[in-house]
Amino acid sequence: MDGSLHDRDFYAWTLEQAAALRRLAETRANHDAALDLPHLAEAMEDLGSAQVEKMRSHPLLVLEHLLLIAHAPHSTAVNHRRGDVRVFRRNAARPGRPSMRRLVETGPEGEWHVAAAAGKLGQPLPGLPIPCPFTLDELPDEDLALDQILARLTPDP
Repeated sequence: MDGSLHDRDFYAWTLEQAAALRRLAETRANHDAALDLPHLAEAMEDLGSAQVEKMRSHPLLVLEHLLLIAHAPHSTAVNHRRGDVRVFRRNAARPGRPSMRRLVETGPEGEWHVAAAAGKLGQPLPGLPIPCPFTLDELPDEDLALDQILARLTPDP
C-alpha cells in the first residue's frame, strides 16, 4: 500500500507518534525544556481518539434518524431526516482506518441500544426488534435502499 502511515492509518500514526515522543522524553535528558514531550504525547493520543469517536458517531446518527423516521413517518421533517440519513450513511461509508475499524468492529449493537432506548425521541419506541437489525457494513451500504432499512424497523405485531 502506498503512502505514509499518516495517510494510510491516521489513528495508528497518532499512537506511534505518541510512543516515539514518550521514548524521546525518557532518553533525552538535555532536550529543550520548552518542548513538553509528555503532554505532546498525550495530545497526540487525544487527536487519534477524537478520530475514533467521530467514526463511532456515524452509525449512531444513522440509527437515531432512522428511528425518528420510523416513529413519525408522516412528519413534515421526514424529508429532511431522510436527507440527514443519506449524509450520515455516506460519512459512515468513508473508509475507516484499519486500526480504528477494529475499535468499532463490534457493530452497532451498543449504539442500537442507546438509540432505541430513547435517543432523540426522549422515549423508547415500542415494538422495535431487540437485536439491532443492521450490521456495521449494512448501515452505509447505498445498495441497500433506505426504504428497505426502514422496513426492518417495522414494529413486531
